[in-house]
Amino acid sequence: MLTLYDHPRSGNCYKVRLFLALIGKACQSTFVDVLARKNQTAAFERISAFQQVPAMTDGDITVWDSHAILLHLAHHYAPEWLAPLPRIGAMHAWLSVSANEIANSLQPLRLTRVVSHAEAAHHLGVSEALLDIPGMQTRTDRVLRGMDKRLSEHRWLAGADAPTVADIACYGYAALAEEAAIDVAAYPAMAAWRERIRQLPGYVTPGT
Repeated sequence: MLTLYDHPRSGNCYKVRLFLALIGKACQSTFVDVLARKNQTAAFERISAFQQVPAMTDGDITVWDSHAILLHLAHHYAPEWLAPLPRIGAMHAWLSVSANEIANSLQPLRLTRVVSHAEAAHHLGVSEALLDIPGMQTRTDRVLRGMDKRLSEHRWLAGADAPTVADIACYGYAALAEEAAIDVAAYPAMAAWRERIRQLPGYVTPGT
């Protein structure tokens, strides 16, 4: 039985819930109240090395980090979501974009909009005075323009004929762009890609 350690407002947790729904894989959800610091325990650290959600147990296997979980699920239960060999490098590159560029732009920008600046600073590990919201906005625009260019040339990020785990990884926070006060109409190819993902069988909305 799969168990997901989850928070409903987390874009990283949403990626995993969405992928599970798309592949039709049942999973037990365990709520972790990160805002109340319920993740900061020795018991949870044994599940997730940096006490972050999402984390997952699959029998006697424990996996943490949303991208590692997506790859684990694809390799074990849904290999059709892995790019074909000629596109595997592109798939991993866009997984890296999700883990780096998006995680350092859109993800923290959205956080500053949905929780207090003091709470956002705590989760980002900086003082409130060092929250660089204009910098986040600039980086977010750069990342979204890069995604938009790629998606104006390919239906899916890895360039394959079907979506891969890279699309789900990048979609997690792209789906929440409006919560970061982003005008998605400024990125028409990305907006069309978001709609393609919403049309996939089994799709679930954020917060579901």
